[in-house]
Amino acid sequence: MRKRAVFTALGLVGALLAGAPARAAGVFIVSHKGVEPFDSAKAGFIQMAYGAQLPGFNAKSVDLDGSAADDAALSALAAQNPSLVFTVGSQAAKRVRKAMPDVWIVYGMVYYPEVEGLTQDAKMAGISSLGSTKALAGAVRIFTKSKALTVLHAQAESAAVTAIQDRLRVEGFDAQERTVATAADLPAAFNAVKDQCKIVLLLPDGITSNPDSMRFLISQCVEAGILPVSLAEPLVASGALLASFVSPEAVGGQAARIAAEILKTGQPPADKVSSPTESGLALNKSTAQALKAQVPKNSRWEVTYE
Repeated sequence: MRKRAVFTALGLVGALLAGAPARAAGVFIVSHKGVEPFDSAKAGFIQMAYGAQLPGFNAKSVDLDGSAADDAALSALAAQNPSLVFTVGSQAAKRVRKAMPDVWIVYGMVYYPEVEGLTQDAKMAGISSLGSTKALAGAVRIFTKSKALTVLHAQAESAAVTAIQDRLRVEGFDAQERTVATAADLPAAFNAVKDQCKIVLLLPDGITSNPDSMRFLISQCVEAGILPVSLAEPLVASGALLASFVSPEAVGGQAARIAAEILKTGQPPADKVSSPTESGLALNKSTAQALKAQVPKNSRWEVTYE
């Protein structure tokens, strides 16, 4: 059974939408159809955008579906000369940039903007979708005093891992990393690090998205007495012990704040990728039991998996 905190008031958003007049230009949203976390990020943006009174805000999003109709929809949006577009997901950001080379873009729901090439764009600002390393450190210290941590990750995400390691080191971890080229290389990679660390940080990538690979990792961590942790809630649902995370709603809310700053100053924020002010912690109780890890009764978890 899963208990989850509620981050949005969709009823409030619906009421705001009902009374919002259509505008010809200003701030728009571009996303993809049928992705629930993306819809939540849009809801967070909409709610904060009304509070921040973004000029010319149009709450009706352009939702791409991968069909030929996407080009026509983006061309129609470009004709309205937007001042800024909030894009949800990396493909939306890239498609909007191609269709509108000079528009300001604030993007969210992108785990690794460095890998996607988004951080090189002078008129793009991003919102981090990975959890806080500071919050992660606090949660890990509930279970162990060890500082020996290995970031086990797919090769494709290598460009983003150095910055993650740096943030982990600021929080006191001896953060090393191990790259996995393919799922077939996973057993050898795990064997190489299992005697060198007490904590393994798993990232949302091509390795952990494979259910068989994830089951292997969790079972091996439990057998070796290693804590599998993450910076993304979905990996806790898949068996990781715990994670610090930011909700899609918080990503959207922070994107609206950054959009307001850009429209006010005409300048990008100091940080190319900023973090939401809200963060949460998720716990998998079954994994805790398998590790024989005691969960203090006064510890706070926004999300728990039984």
